[in-house]
Amino acid sequence: MVISMSRPWRHPDTGIWYYRGRVPADLKAQLAGKTVSIQVGDETSTVKLSPIIKISLRTRDASEARVRHSSVQTQLQERWAAARKGTISLTHKQIVALAGLWYRDLVLTNQDEPGDPDNWDIYQSLLSDGLAYFDPEGDGVEREPYDPKRGVRELSRIFNLDLFLEQRGLQIDSESRTKLFEAVGVALMEAAETLKRRGYGDYRPDRTVERFPTWEPDRPKEPIANRSGPTMTELLEGWAKESQPKQATLDLWRSYIASFISFIGHDNALSVTRSDVVNWKQHLLDSNNSVKTINDSKLAALKAVFNWAVANELLPQNPADKVSVRRGKKAGQRMLGFEKDEAATILTAAAQATSPVYRWVPLLCAQSGARVSEVCQLRAEDIHCEDGIWYMSFRPEAGSLKNDGSERKVPLHPHVLEAGFLAFVRSKGRGPLFYDPNRRRPGAKKPQPKIVAKNVAAWVHRLGIEVGRKEHRKDPNHAWRHLFKTLGRDAGIQDSVLDAITGNSAPTVGREYGETWLTTASRAVARIQLPGLTEPETNLAA
Repeated sequence: MVISMSRPWRHPDTGIWYYRGRVPADLKAQLAGKTVSIQVGDETSTVKLSPIIKISLRTRDASEARVRHSSVQTQLQERWAAARKGTISLTHKQIVALAGLWYRDLVLTNQDEPGDPDNWDIYQSLLSDGLAYFDPEGDGVEREPYDPKRGVRELSRIFNLDLFLEQRGLQIDSESRTKLFEAVGVALMEAAETLKRRGYGDYRPDRTVERFPTWEPDRPKEPIANRSGPTMTELLEGWAKESQPKQATLDLWRSYIASFISFIGHDNALSVTRSDVVNWKQHLLDSNNSVKTINDSKLAALKAVFNWAVANELLPQNPADKVSVRRGKKAGQRMLGFEKDEAATILTAAAQATSPVYRWVPLLCAQSGARVSEVCQLRAEDIHCEDGIWYMSFRPEAGSLKNDGSERKVPLHPHVLEAGFLAFVRSKGRGPLFYDPNRRRPGAKKPQPKIVAKNVAAWVHRLGIEVGRKEHRKDPNHAWRHLFKTLGRDAGIQDSVLDAITGNSAPTVGREYGETWLTTASRAVARIQLPGLTEPETNLAA
């Protein structure tokens, strides 16, 4: 057992809180002079082990210090357990299972917002450079030479496997470490491929994840006296039998429950406390899990299983109830829309463009708040007239849509009609408006509408508009959606009508009732003042 103070210690001069403890007596000789990496908040501290350990908690806040103190103590306990266990050799199944944790974490963290698929191509190229040295047939002439040690060095620049092992209390031999590096590299290559598909709008079930077995760490057996009541593993299986989840979901949840069991050191459901769950949550944060992954995946799994147990009178209460990461976006992270003058610059340039793509795509995005990918995949047969109202029909037949609400009818703005858009549509006859399917390169993976959208973004950038997700928080295409909502509110249009036009889900159950008729949407769109082009039609009611 670790001997440490039960509370953080505050430095009398600086006010900084510290963890103070001792290396267990039975490990002093074994660990003397060695270093360990400890996650403290968002940073990693390298600590040289001595009989008395002192670690800065990097905060002056008492409540935050208590949380970090608990996390540090838990991490050290895992190091002591690993030291007592000694170096182990992983089986092939264990190696694949550990690699699967990397796959699941990368996919889950990024699949809702996978970004530009080209970025995942670059990531795969970096991984491929390191994996090339693991090829036994590498001759150093036509292929990289077979040199696993060099491969490990290359891959270690991309991901930190040793910290990953430390956080799980694993000390593995050199051969297992080399094999695990290769397996993780391959798993991340596959994860990047999955995220590329997500980036292209393909959210079909993930079959790749099924190849990874559940990670089941070796755990010391509990004394018979401590085994009263159901285990968490039994609760999960009971929940699964009744809920009938998809196999991929069940495999993922098994890995989450196994991770929680490993963290608290036992599988006795009745002995789980709220503090166990809170400490696990903090451990996940310290391990750089995203807030979304913790709340919507790992804690969600725990809560669902415990809720099932309570409903079936197997547990008196849910220890995970109301435990979550309460963290909003930091200042400077929220995505922004175009300013009026920026939009005016773009739309003025579009009006003078000779390319149909640059002439119409920015204008259609500005007048509808539609996603640029939705506009770029429009076909001539998606432009219709109903009761005298011309509109764009966003349908899955034209290409992938984000969700059910994305399938909708959006009226054309009067300015778009006056500018001659219908004549352009008629000139196309049938088929895509903004690309030629016959010009698609054989073997090309990226959908043509995505290429068109990327070209539009580059064109906007060339106009001198300060855009970019990281530097300026303005996606050169997605910023139209933000601006449309702003213009709509400025014109006095109800949010429910704006949501219907842009395809956003209603934020409340009440807002889901009723429909927005095409006539209502048409009057609303007509009231939007396109910067630099139109004046608001204030005589029309939304």
